[in-house]
Amino acid sequence: MNSEKEKSLLNQTQRNPYWVCMVVFLALATDQGFRLLTQLDQRNQLTQAQSMQAQNINMLYEAQQLEVRLQNLSLDLLQVAKTNAQAKQIVQDFNIQWNPGPAAAPVQPASGPGQPAFGGAGSPASINAPKK
Repeated sequence: MNSEKEKSLLNQTQRNPYWVCMVVFLALATDQGFRLLTQLDQRNQLTQAQSMQAQNINMLYEAQQLEVRLQNLSLDLLQVAKTNAQAKQIVQDFNIQWNPGPAAAPVQPASGPGQPAFGGAGSPASINAPKK
């Protein structure tokens, strides 16, 4: 019986580590596969975020242009309101006020369409018109 025990002990110590290595390899390969899928998902999210940012930049530029046009229109309306009753009524109805910035120059009438109604190199005046 001793010889059988020795043979079984010898067989156990000389087993092939192939299956252990295969299990470890499969575990590492599975982990790497999940990491790759996560990275691909993050890459898609980054691409979407970049396209959204480009759209937002365009919308911001358009909003800035609209703000300048509205400000010019409001300043022109304030100038006309000094001599025109209908313009004065519009200014009163919408409570349009001219609040010059710290370095804003005095308001000058616009010289043509698309020309700013304020002058100088200072910051533009802010127009406050509360929403109804």
